[in-house]
Parts: sequence; structure tokens; C-alpha cells
Amino acid sequence: MKRTSSLFAAILVVALGQGEAKAWEPATTHAGLTEQAALGSALHSRLREHFGTGRGVYAMLTIPEADAPELFAVLRRLNPTHGYVPDTRGRMSALSWLVAGSVIADVPSALAGNHFFDPRTGKGLSAATAGGLMRRLQRGALGVGSAASLGAGGEPAASWWRSEENPMGYLGFADQFRKAVSTASPAQRERHLAGTLLAAGAMLHVLQDMGSPSHVRNDLRAHQEHIGTAETDLGSRFERLAALAFGRLGVPAPNDKPAITGLGAFFSNAEGTGLADITERSYFSNGTLPALTPVERNAGASELMRRIQSKLRRPEPSPPPRLDVVAARNKAGATWTNADGVCLTRYKWERARMRFWIDDRCALEQLEAILPTVSAYGVAFLDELFPGDLRLEASGQALRVRADSPRFGAGKVQAFSDSADGSRSEYFSAELSPGASLEIPAPGKGSVRVTVLFDGRDATGADLLATTSSPWPLSK
Repeated sequence: MKRTSSLFAAILVVALGQGEAKAWEPATTHAGLTEQAALGSALHSRLREHFGTGRGVYAMLTIPEADAPELFAVLRRLNPTHGYVPDTRGRMSALSWLVAGSVIADVPSALAGNHFFDPRTGKGLSAATAGGLMRRLQRGALGVGSAASLGAGGEPAASWWRSEENPMGYLGFADQFRKAVSTASPAQRERHLAGTLLAAGAMLHVLQDMGSPSHVRNDLRAHQEHIGTAETDLGSRFERLAALAFGRLGVPAPNDKPAITGLGAFFSNAEGTGLADITERSYFSNGTLPALTPVERNAGASELMRRIQSKLRRPEPSPPPRLDVVAARNKAGATWTNADGVCLTRYKWERARMRFWIDDRCALEQLEAILPTVSAYGVAFLDELFPGDLRLEASGQALRVRADSPRFGAGKVQAFSDSADGSRSEYFSAELSPGASLEIPAPGKGSVRVTVLFDGRDATGADLLATTSSPWPLSK
């Protein structure tokens, strides 16, 4: 399928339709996680200093409805009281555009399978789990989409965020980013900045899904639970519980921001510090708990451990050094916790078999640990999407562009000048070498602002966009 050239024209394909959620619930958990990421990151200052918005994430940005009717067909279906539906002029804050992107990125469509990724195999949904999703599509339980369009199980989330097939992915983000910097008209730059934030929110959503254990353990079955009274009200009880317990405003603040370089590494990396890596090895999902384990009541501790090890569907989480055999015989059962005391699963001896399950109280403990980590990864991801280490300095009567951060590889630098009415034009371009600075001429007479765009590669060879802007003349 050829990638559409318009971000907005493609959103309808991805986002039209309502029904059971395929991830953290969009209107609550995804919205809350995205807000926490935005407010914990440098996005506010980056929008002010590099895009000249003045009010940062609170700047009002307009996309005229006539320019993007497909986008507004989706947004008008959302609840306007939630704060991410534009007014009749197509206007809302930069933060609201970002949140809107995270809300509309994942709805019941044939593209739902692209939000799964198993870091142990490097794949998305397996043929078996995809088959389950296809059967549900054929029953109409997922609304928009068709079984045939799902393909062999969906592209892994670790590549979907920047796939050519993803209209709300990195390629759409990059296209809008460049236009938000380079377009002549202030109104058009504003429109494209809103589009940049929409795509950034959608990519954040895919990353946030890597904090859901079922999404990183190839466990579609966890999304087929009945969580309501209607036959088609299917979904993940774990993710519904997150929505009920934390809503949107109660999503926890981020914990320590991970030290990760390169956007793809936030999903998974060789060091095992990607969000999918950590979640997969740290938590069970309902469909990947240890299988029912036959164990005689008089079995010793070593025999019990051997039997449970043999029933693990994955090597991690590994059993604790000691299981509480006495408590496991009681009615309430016992609790398997991690090193931080967080419940991973309950276990109980029943009829010479050990049964494992995750009850709501256990799931809440996990959510209290998982959600701050997901928020923290979102903070770092946004800071990587909108880098702040491209600098513009005075150099006599000219200017110097510095990109001496280790993240920068080679790329093209374009310089733009703004006239008093806000119209922008390019007046210089040159190639920038890694770790170097670049002398550029001063803008022409009548210029009131200078903006620079770096369009190239980072130190790992991945795409990198960065911009900086300053009133002219520069302050000493």
C-alpha cells in the first residue's frame, strides 16, 4: 500500500469508529499518560523557544476544518468536554492537539494488530493470535476494518511507529515538522505544528502500549475478556481497571526518565532497557501465567519449584526463591511478588494442582508501578522528538549554528528569516558535519526573526530533525 501524502486525509482510515479498546483506554489512560509526558518533558519550552509559539503547550493552534475534513469527522465524534475537540474555528491548544493524537491512534480497526510487539521474538502478533483477531473482525465485533486487511498478524509496534504504512507515524510527523518550520505563511506553520503534535501523540500511544503486559507477550486472549454486559463489550480487564482506578487526571506522574538515545530504542534495544523489554520480563499477562501445575500436597519445596518452572510459558518473571506453601493451602491463597514487593500473581493449591491468577487488587499494584514508568518513557521520547541542543549564536555580524551534541550526525542546515508580518523565507542552506559548527550569514534588511532547521541523521544513522529560532538581531 502506498503511503498517503496527507496526514489528515489518512486519519479517517485509522481512527473512524468506536467500540472496544485495543490498548490502554484512549479517552482516559492514554490521554492521561500523554499529558503527564508533555508536562514532564521540555516540550513547553521547546515550542516557545524553537517554534516561537510564545505560550508553549498552551498556545492556541488552528487547523481549518475545510483543510482536513476527514480529521474533523473523527474529532467531532469525541466528547467535547474532554478538552481535545477543537472549537468551531478548528482551534485548540498545542497540548490538546498532542493528546488528540494519542486518543485517535488506536480504535477497533484492521490496524489494531500493529500495536503489539514481543521483544523475545522481535515479532508482532503471531499467526495464532492474529487468527483470533481475524475471527472477531469477521463477527463484526471490532467495527471498522476487515479480516483480510490485517494480513499475517500486523506489523510489530517496534517498527509500526515509523512504518510507511502508518499515516500517523514518524514519516507523517517529519513531513509536518519540516512544514511547521519552513512554510511561508504563519497560519500554515501553525496548522502544520498542530499536525506535528497530532502525529507525536499517535507515536506516544504506540510506545505507551509497550507498558501493557499483554501487548508485549503476544497475548491477544487478554483482550477477549468480557468486561461488560453486552456480548461485544470485549477487552482487557487489566486495561479497563487502569481506566476505572486512575481515570485521566489520576494517572501517576512519571518516575525517573530513562537515559535512552534513538527513538527506536525506547521500544526495544540490545541492552534490554526498552519499555517493551522491561514490561515483558517483569510482568505476567492473564494469558501467559504459569499453566495449572499438578503438585502433590506433600511435595517438597524443591519439587514444587521444579514443577512450576516446567509450567512457565516464558523464562521470566522467574519464581521467587521461596513459595509460601502454607499460605497456598489457605482459601485466599498466597502472593508471588517481585523484588519491590509488587504482586505478580496469586497462587493456590486446589485438588493437587497449583493455580495462578491475577485478581483486581494484584493488578492495581502492578498498575501503580507500571504507569509512572510508562509516563517517564513518554517524557524522554518527547524530548528526543523535539531536541533542544541545536543552538544559534552571534558571531560578529554573522551567525553560528552549533550542533555539537553527540546525538548529531551529518545533515542539511537551512536558515529562514521572518519579516515583520510573519512571512518566512529561506535565505541560506549548507551541509553540517558531525560535531561541527557552521557559520551562516546574517538575514537581510527588515528581518525580525531567524530560524534554523537541521534535517539529517543522528549518530546512529537514524533520522533526526531539530530546529531553533530567535528574534533578530540576536542578543549578545
